[in-house]
Amino acid sequence: MSKKVFFYMSSDFHYMYHHMADNPPEGFEYSASKFMAHKEITNSVRGMSPTLGNNLMGILKSLQPKLSPVYNDLLISLNKPKVREFDATGYDLVHSAQSLLSTNRPYVADFEHAAVFCGFNQYALERESYVRALKKVLLDKNLKRLIPWTNAIKESLLNFVKDEGIEEKTEVIMAPITPPEKFERQKHPGVNFLFIGRWFYEKGGLETLIAFDRISEKYDCSLTMVAPSAPEDVKERFSKNKKIRFLGTQPYNELKRLYGESDVLVFPTHLDTVGFVIPEAFSYGLPVITVDSFSLPELIKDEKTGLIVKSYYSSFRKDRGYIYPTARELWRRRPEDCKNPTERYIGELGRAMEKTLNDGALMRRMSKAAQKEAVDGMFSLAKWKKKMGGVYEEALSS
Repeated sequence: MSKKVFFYMSSDFHYMYHHMADNPPEGFEYSASKFMAHKEITNSVRGMSPTLGNNLMGILKSLQPKLSPVYNDLLISLNKPKVREFDATGYDLVHSAQSLLSTNRPYVADFEHAAVFCGFNQYALERESYVRALKKVLLDKNLKRLIPWTNAIKESLLNFVKDEGIEEKTEVIMAPITPPEKFERQKHPGVNFLFIGRWFYEKGGLETLIAFDRISEKYDCSLTMVAPSAPEDVKERFSKNKKIRFLGTQPYNELKRLYGESDVLVFPTHLDTVGFVIPEAFSYGLPVITVDSFSLPELIKDEKTGLIVKSYYSSFRKDRGYIYPTARELWRRRPEDCKNPTERYIGELGRAMEKTLNDGALMRRMSKAAQKEAVDGMFSLAKWKKKMGGVYEEALSS
């Protein structure tokens, strides 16, 4: 009989977790859902009045960005890491996504940066009293394994929370990708570039446009910008270039179609700890042009699965911490920081694009290697299932 694992979600279900939840390790089965802090309340109200429940959900969502920072600051001032209560009766194990729990079952927790444990408020990790309190939570006997997705993420924790017991609990396991079913790439002349970014400036949307606009007259190429937050004045600025098209938010199936129609993903992000569009692009044989920020050099091998450009800006310090002390300051200042890419940087990004246009042999090698990385390499679903299954078995046996 399969062992039951509850996939605990404290926020919206990222597509990356779909790849996990749809593919449990052998001998395990998942019960996975969006598990948001305010969802239980609104579901209860919906049971009495669907209209009132929907209205309450809207109110809570609108208030959350204002209330959450205040709540997080209060917890930090009290030296109380955010720990969510969860009754896991009926399950053998809990896999928590980005949250620390107080639960009656053994659990493992994956995370994208140590700052998730303090509401992305970097200053908390520089307070000895808060770090001492966080250590106690991380050493909880029910927390069997901490799972950062990359070595850079692991360092973001262990550089600030120094403890042998916590280090022993920490194991890097990259999240997997489900390779697409067989598809035939549409033959087309030139090179189709693809950009996907919810936050336009922070994901490198502006420099992608500038660099492409400068080289596009010389080559047979196109650029699709899936950029729902692209400002209207930016769209107007590049409206004369008919090789550029702007798209808003796309359903996941449409994104998969766009991967299949494209040749290169341009992803010069200043925001991401990982960026799960990278393995998705790899799975369709798209090499990725990116920058040397945080985990990205771990994910992309320069001139093998993509091209790495030296960035002019990063959200992270050399010690892997964030550059701003609070989440509010980070989200307020970062868009402005990313509005003035340097000429040196734009030139290097443009030359990386030109390299994919001029060197067909390199493109074919990178495309093949990228797809292999998704199927058999670090993003392999089979390898992830084997590793995670071992973690689950060890968590239950201990």
